This record gives sequence, C-alpha cells and structure tokens, in this order.
Amino acid sequence: MILNNKNGRNFINGEWKESISRETSNSINPATNENIGTTQKSTTEDIQLAIEIAHQAFNKSEWKSNSSLRADALMAWAQNLKENSEELAQLLTMENGKTINESRKELNACIDTLKYFAGMSRSIFGRSINLSETSYGIIDKDPIGVVGIISPWNWPAMLMIREAAPALAAGNTVILKPASHTPLISLALVGVIENIEEFPPGVVNMVTGPGSVIGQEIAESPYVNAISFTGDTTTGKQLMKNASEKVKKLALELGGKSPHVLFSDANLTKAIPIINQSIFNTAGQMCFAGSRVIVHESIHEEVVEALRKEAENLKVGNGLDESVDMGPVISEKQQKEVMDFIELGKRESKLITGGNSLQGEDFDKGYFIEPTIFDEVPIEAKIAQEEIFGPVLVVQTFKDEAEAIELANGTIFGLAAGVWTKNINKAVRVSKKIDAGTVWINTYNKNYPQTEFGGYKESGLGRTRGIEGLLEYTETKHINVEIDESE
Repeated sequence: MILNNKNGRNFINGEWKESISRETSNSINPATNENIGTTQKSTTEDIQLAIEIAHQAFNKSEWKSNSSLRADALMAWAQNLKENSEELAQLLTMENGKTINESRKELNACIDTLKYFAGMSRSIFGRSINLSETSYGIIDKDPIGVVGIISPWNWPAMLMIREAAPALAAGNTVILKPASHTPLISLALVGVIENIEEFPPGVVNMVTGPGSVIGQEIAESPYVNAISFTGDTTTGKQLMKNASEKVKKLALELGGKSPHVLFSDANLTKAIPIINQSIFNTAGQMCFAGSRVIVHESIHEEVVEALRKEAENLKVGNGLDESVDMGPVISEKQQKEVMDFIELGKRESKLITGGNSLQGEDFDKGYFIEPTIFDEVPIEAKIAQEEIFGPVLVVQTFKDEAEAIELANGTIFGLAAGVWTKNINKAVRVSKKIDAGTVWINTYNKNYPQTEFGGYKESGLGRTRGIEGLLEYTETKHINVEIDESE
C-alpha cells in the first residue's frame, strides 16, 4: 500500500513526522471491524508547528506569486493520483466502507478537480476602473495566507481536494486536518505529492488527530487566515464561534435534508433509479443525499411501490465486492444513531421497507443497515426535519405546486434539491422558488468542478467549486493611483 513506508505520520514541511505525543490511533474498516492502519494522535504542539511552517512558506516561497508554478504543481498532483488511482480506491473503500465503484468515481472527481484548478490558477483576474480624470483604481485579488481545511469522512478524498485545490490555486498554503475515521486515505492523497518538485516545502501540510485539539488550534491561531469546514451543522456553528475571536474568513458546507419534487408528469423510469442512488449511495452518508421525496398525490402509490422494489433489489455488503450496491455506515456509533431515527420513524410514519440492522454471516463484523423507506411522513416528524446521515428515505405528498414548494422549503436546510417534470417552465419556476444552493432538473448529483456548490440557510456559508469557489480563497484589494498632471 501507498502508506507502508509512512506509518501514518504527519506531513509537515515536506517531511513525514511522528507526533510529539508518540501516540497513535487505529483506522477501522467498517465492513469488517479490522484495523487497517495507524495514524498520529497529534498534540497542540504538532499543529502549531505545521501552522508556523505554512506561514513561513507563504511569506518566503514563490508560491503565492508564481501562477505557472502552481499550475504545474496541481497538474502533477492530478497525474500522480491517476497513476495510483486503483490502489487509492481500494484504500478508500477499506477505510470508509463505500463500494469500490463509488471510490473509483470519487478518485476520478479528485483528478478532474485538480486539473480544473490547475488551469484556473493562471486566471485570477482583478479589474481596473477610471474613477475620475486623475484617479485610477486597480481591484486586485490577493491570496489570503494560511488556509485551514477540515474535511469529513463521508467523501474524504473529494471533499479535501475540492477545497485544497482552489486554496492552492489562489496562492495560499494549507493545513489539512482529515476526519478521524478516514485519515489513511487523506494521508495517501498527500503522499503522492512528496516527490513533486513544484511544491515548495511547507505549502501543503497535514496533521491527524482529534478535532477538539487540531481543529481548535486551527480556529484560534492568529496565523491561520481562513478556514474551510465540511461537516455537520452543529460543529460548523461552534467553529464559527471559535473563529469569530480572530475574525477569520469561513467557508462552510454543512448539513442537508434535500428533497426530490416529483410532479405528475415526471419520467419515473429515469427518476426512480436516480432517487434510489441519491439516498443509498455511500449508505446515505452524504450532505446532499436526496433524503426526501415530495410526490404529487396522483402518482404517490406508483412511486412508493417503485422505490420499494428498487431498494429491495440492492445488494448490501463489503464494498470491495464488485457486485455490492451499498456498504456499511462508518461506525458502530453511526449505526446506533441511524437505528434510533428508524425506530422513531416506525412510531411517526409508515414503514415501507427495511428498518433493521443486518445480522448474520459477514454482517455481524460490520455496521450494516437495510435500505429503509418511510411513507406518510408528517412535515413536523424528526425523520423529515433532521439530517439522519444514513440509508433512510422519507416520502410526503402534495396537492399543488404551492404546497410542493412549501414542503421543499420546510426544513432549516437548503443545500440541494431535485425537480422532476416534463414541463420546463414549471421546472424553472419551481427551482427558482426552492431555497437551495443547487437545484437539479430531471437529474440529481451532477457535480462539476466548474460549477459552484453550497448551501442556503443552515446548510452553510460561501461557495466551493467554480470561479466563486476560487475567489473564496482570495482577499479583494483596491489600489488607488492618483495621476499627477503637473509633470
């Protein structure tokens, strides 16, 4: 494996370093409960060293001023990932539990993202303004400095690269803090840059360990100028409080409870499999999982029956098996939390299929839950309001367009949505009224590095991907020139 010679060490200043604590943590395969490797249980001193190194690299290297260097470095990173993609995909599946096919798609998305921002690193434009007869303005875009990136465990490769790539393209240096459930894949992604000479030492650093230590220091250090966090809304709110003391710039992608709105003329042959994938991929552990179906009452029974059949045809098991459609949830704790929601749903709503943790054979070794669907779910029900982060789909019905929009907007979240209808006028009209950062029409989960992504309401702040995602990692400066006409 890629990490064999690294022993899960931190990556600081271009070198692999053990933590000062000399303590390690195990990374567990959620399908088998086996330990697949160890990483550093780092201390405040470890993360402070990494921050100091990143601060020095920003100020002393040519990284922030040489866009050609940045473009070459990111392109080389993409190439190295491509050359090691199958090995990385295997590691990702073992550590996260998702299917091997999902892992391959995630690694391909990482490669595509790095290539896109390699090109964008040379395209950070400001503008000029004639302010008066003798005054000339230059609006410049500067890199922020040191960016702390705290990434989650559900898509640990893509959601780290998605933020690191634009931050680096803009000329910043980065401190990467991976999720404690999935540090090995994150270290492996950084490991492939070790011999890329275009990366000056200290530009990319990674420190593993508990969020209460590493994340806290990233939030409080005066040398970290901006923070990107992808994760749950509660943690995001706490991070905002911590970062407010130093008035740091924040980019937050938080929770979701994303709806599919199906009108009576929806193409169900296309919609049903896509809805199924949107909630059961990664065992429902996605911030933009399509966890609610809001369906017109005239096709309600047909839709519920089709969803049931699709869910019951899924094969659940170890993600390394090429024939498996859905793997385990990430941990025993996550399994218990999802099952608590399911038991609550059984009292609040009508269970259509699933509703159990899987037992027997190889299931006893991991954290597997049946694909689960609830119908007749009241709008106020917890399973309709709260992010479950598991393979649980809820179904609600509507009578008219106004009620559909009301239901779609009826949570504290606003990350994504899907609208299904053959009437394009209706589709666009409804999409504009849904409070969500992304609305897909007659499709779902189509993400591209060149199109922005982010949330409304309690789903986050700022945008990732695209031009705006790049500019999140810049400061805007006005340089005013007064022309002396006396000469």
